Amino acid sequence: MAVAIPYLIAASAVVSAVSAIQQGKAAKAAADFNATVNTQNAQIARSDAAGQAAQIERENALRLGAIRAAQGKSGGAADSGSVLDVLGDQAAQGELEKQYAIYQGEQRARGYTNTATLDTASGKAAQKAGYMKAGTELVGGGAKAYNAYSSNNLTRTGGSSGWTSGYDLMN
Repeated sequence: MAVAIPYLIAASAVVSAVSAIQQGKAAKAAADFNATVNTQNAQIARSDAAGQAAQIERENALRLGAIRAAQGKSGGAADSGSVLDVLGDQAAQGELEKQYAIYQGEQRARGYTNTATLDTASGKAAQKAGYMKAGTELVGGGAKAYNAYSSNNLTRTGGSSGWTSGYDLMN
């Protein structure tokens, strides 16, 4: 039975190494999935912002049309004086709202993109850590197996009383 111990230790090290590699691969796969989801979320954020900007632009065009119609109904000209000031202010405010919606969408998209980048890096690091742990398990297990093998093959020998302080390897 003692002869089998080094082999069991070595087998345990191999199993631990394989397990470490699989854990690293699983962590990388999970991180890659999260990166994909975050990349898709970034695209959705940009698309939503573009849709919101288009809606704001439409609403602004309707407001400008309503101002022109109201001015025309009251008998004034829509191309002079204070009416132009009101139209200009409304057009500028509408453009500002539209640009702000695009900006907010881009900020959300950047957040998702940054998270995706971190997820990808985290996955690569986890995979490398799995390989490093596997190597450590193999080296450590090999050393333990060697020590177990060596201690099973050492015996005390000779002298007048039958024992001395020296060790000889058994053949």
